[in-house]
Amino acid sequence: MKVKDIIITALRFIGREDVSEKLKAGAVMGGGSADGDNGETEVFTAEESEVIDTLLYCFNSVEDELARCYLPLETEEKMTSQSGVYPFGIFQKRPVKIISVKSGKKNVKYSLSQKSLNCDSGEITVRYGFAPVKKDLNGESEFSTLLSNERLVAAGTASEYCLIDGEAKLSAVWESVYRGEIEHVQRTRLSGLRLPPRRWV
Repeated sequence: MKVKDIIITALRFIGREDVSEKLKAGAVMGGGSADGDNGETEVFTAEESEVIDTLLYCFNSVEDELARCYLPLETEEKMTSQSGVYPFGIFQKRPVKIISVKSGKKNVKYSLSQKSLNCDSGEITVRYGFAPVKKDLNGESEFSTLLSNERLVAAGTASEYCLIDGEAKLSAVWESVYRGEIEHVQRTRLSGLRLPPRRWV
């Protein structure tokens, strides 16, 4: 799920189909006047560029909120170190919570410092929760999974934008959609974790 596609949807949600269509057609930032009739690439006006920049800010805020509060992001990574010191800077993602550390199939005792994970093993598999990094239009959403969708992130983005823009009533509408989508995803996740019913022999 590309960030650009989410922003295009959010633009439609806030009633800016004009900017949505230009973004879909490949217009670029520039702040000048748009002129697509002579075959040249269209350029967003300063006002349109500001709308997109604000939506990007809102998108990044929503991704961070989803990851920290509602739909935690987790990954697993194999790492090696001769010293047993694993600086957080070498992790592929930005860790916020260590879930488990294993060497082979055995759990390994570890400690955390401000800058690293430390243990007595030179080869480990770390499972950890991570925070999303800031993205631009060409980025990929961290929530590009079957359990989340474009509508969820776009509704949250639209709600944040409307709040910044002083449209409190419209913000509340999209906030309601956003919360509903979160609840739907959480229910879907929980139903996938249900145990099968007992069967009497």
